[in-house]
Amino acid sequence: MAVGLVLILCVRPDTRTIALAMTSAASGAQPGEPPAEPAPLRVILRRPGVPTALVAALVSFAGMVSIMNLTGYIVVDHGHHQSDVFTVISLHIVGMYALVLVIGGLVDRVGRRPAQIAGLFLMAASTLGLVWFETIAWTSLSLFGLGLGWNLAYVAAASELADLALPAERGKLIGFSDLLSSVTGAALALLGGVAITEVGIAALALGGTAFVALPAFWILLQSAAGARPVRPLSVK
Repeated sequence: MAVGLVLILCVRPDTRTIALAMTSAASGAQPGEPPAEPAPLRVILRRPGVPTALVAALVSFAGMVSIMNLTGYIVVDHGHHQSDVFTVISLHIVGMYALVLVIGGLVDRVGRRPAQIAGLFLMAASTLGLVWFETIAWTSLSLFGLGLGWNLAYVAAASELADLALPAERGKLIGFSDLLSSVTGAALALLGGVAITEVGIAALALGGTAFVALPAFWILLQSAAGARPVRPLSVK
């Protein structure tokens, strides 16, 4: 992390400076002209497309991180050794990050909204599998699908949020999304721990499935209602 911090601080020019320059050039602003003033967060959140993307980002992150953090308890509860947790989590991380370049291109081809819906439904199916799967192989496959679904939904949601905000607004919008997602994920992990202890793994799996599936249906209904793609505020 320390090495990564040094590398980030050495990036020149700052990527925000590049985004501001590109936006000004596209809008026909004269060199040296001050950029547009950022809108308040409450105004940004009401823009078309922002609510669905924010929900997709929040649900995908919180749903994924809560199940991931409780996977060790699930594996041990099924009678496996603690060392088997490594296998399951490793496959989960492969699903989260290994295919990110492929997922990025796929999101661009199919569109952000369809990718959000597909990713959330993949997460729901993977989480639901934990009701029946007890072997390491099948549990690993479920966690791989959970990570892949998160990758698909979160990349699509974060990209849409970035495009629906001006460069000077992205920090507050993405920061708000990350904060809300992290707090929700931590709360769900605690709640899921109680569910496993008091009711069992099936309750955790069914609750996690509903948490990601219901918002996916809502986003799908928003699309079916005729919500048109929103013109990005940024320039690619």
